[in-house]
Amino acid sequence: MSNYLRNNDDARRETTSPIRRRRVWLATGVVGLTGAVSLAGVAYATTGAIGPHRLADVKWSTAQQLTKDGDHGERNRADERGRDGKEREERGRKEGRKEERDEFGRVREVPCKNEKLVEAIDLANRDRGGTLKLAPHCTYELAFADRKNGTALPTIRQEIVIKRNDATIKRRSEADFRLFRVADGGDLILKDLTIKDGNAAEFKYGEAPKPPMLGAPDGLGGSDGLGAPDGQVPSFPQQNKTEGDADGGALLVERGGSAHLDKVNLLGNNAEGNGGAIANFGRVELENSTVENNHARRNGGGIFNVGILTVKDSCITNNTAGENGGGIANGEGKEVKEHKDGKDGKDGSTTWLEGRDRAGSVEIFKTSIENNRAGDNGGGVFSSGGFVKIVLSTIKQNTACKNGGGIYARNTNLDLDKVTVEKNHADRDGGGIYNTGGEKKKEGPMSMPGKDRDNEPRATATINESSILDNSAGRFGGGIFNGEPNAYITEGFLEDFEGKDGRDDNATLTIRCTDIKGNTALNGGGIFNNEGRVDLTNTRISKNTATDATKTRRVAGGILNNHGTVRFDETTTISDNDPTNCAGTVKQCFN
Repeated sequence: MSNYLRNNDDARRETTSPIRRRRVWLATGVVGLTGAVSLAGVAYATTGAIGPHRLADVKWSTAQQLTKDGDHGERNRADERGRDGKEREERGRKEGRKEERDEFGRVREVPCKNEKLVEAIDLANRDRGGTLKLAPHCTYELAFADRKNGTALPTIRQEIVIKRNDATIKRRSEADFRLFRVADGGDLILKDLTIKDGNAAEFKYGEAPKPPMLGAPDGLGGSDGLGAPDGQVPSFPQQNKTEGDADGGALLVERGGSAHLDKVNLLGNNAEGNGGAIANFGRVELENSTVENNHARRNGGGIFNVGILTVKDSCITNNTAGENGGGIANGEGKEVKEHKDGKDGKDGSTTWLEGRDRAGSVEIFKTSIENNRAGDNGGGVFSSGGFVKIVLSTIKQNTACKNGGGIYARNTNLDLDKVTVEKNHADRDGGGIYNTGGEKKKEGPMSMPGKDRDNEPRATATINESSILDNSAGRFGGGIFNGEPNAYITEGFLEDFEGKDGRDDNATLTIRCTDIKGNTALNGGGIFNNEGRVDLTNTRISKNTATDATKTRRVAGGILNNHGTVRFDETTTISDNDPTNCAGTVKQCFN
């Protein structure tokens, strides 16, 4: 007969003494008691004494009592618990691989399916962040977007990491939408990815039908089959456009949001507004990455910034902007009109809105900005306000249809250190660099000279241990243009102006230990200074050329100072420029 039956035999229970039954009860119950007080109570109940030595006796006696009783049922239950524990441990190990966690939260493997990527980001948002590992070599092709914000993937609202070597996220649709959007409080980290073919549109996806063509028959106008009587264009309810609606073809970072991109390729993205690849209103860090073949209809063919932007060890190339900043635009230029009279050399010159434009902070380190193009200003880099610092970088072969082939800086604190600005071109002024405080306000009959400019910010540029080489401008300042926009010179400039004092309150340019060589322009092949101030220290200006075919106006291959101030120390050399080294009040310059 089994132990189980014997232990439950009525006769056997009759012969068991009450004291033994009480001891068995105490032994099985002591497992649930914790703390010294509970053990002490047990000791007192069994022996009538308390104390550490009596507690030890209780522990020993209860264990011994279980063994003596030969309770095989209890032993079987313990074995069963052990088996269950091993099974749970094994399940935990298996689930642990699926629920791996890192410093960003839960780690999720994302299969190579478009809907799984959307689902994983949504879950990470609800799970307070996490890391998503994409399928290796997978291309996630997105065909739909959120109707409210024109973005293909769920808005990033937590700290989320998306990574995997050689994975691609792209738009594959006739509809226009960006790929990523980071909201206030969100933090997106992208690693080892390619992001391509995003297209940020003015209208939010799916909410604004296209108007029909003028004169189209009823029911046949436009792609949506919407018509209007008598060829009139029907009016559609206009949504209130918010900041960033048409900005950031691949990525839009809103105020309060941040993004860090490491080893990311941003290719072939487009924005109807600003920022062909990235539009940043918060904070963006770009590292070991490529921004290539992106386009913005307005500003920032590659990147548009009014927040804090850091670019390190990256390449920004072959991007285009319809307005300003083919590679990078820091802020927007607020151009309001152009002169068309063609008098005094001002054909096509610009007038700017009053005040300082809203802009952000840009730091560029060990980066190449090459072959970018702007329809207006700043082929490589454009800044209208704010702060721009460039270190150990190359600005090369960029083009601006107006000013600043390499760099355009207006009302900006510009700092270049160990930078090469080479083979850039501007159709107007500043082939390499254009530094200006903006156009001065027109002075009325009751105005004192300079009074209207007292509250305007001044542009400040510092160039240290750099090279300004082989740049060209269609008008003035092949290497550098500094000062008041819309400069012009008259016939017989050299004779008329030599020795006259000018003003220098528009822009300040400080150059140290720098080579300015091989640049060309109609006049001021090396530097053209117009109502600004230039200070040169240990700088070499040589082999620059003025190309104006009019002999009476072809002056100053090196430096042309027009109503401004140019000063240089004894370690600075200005030589071998064609046709002359200097013109205007450049004291101690040998021609």
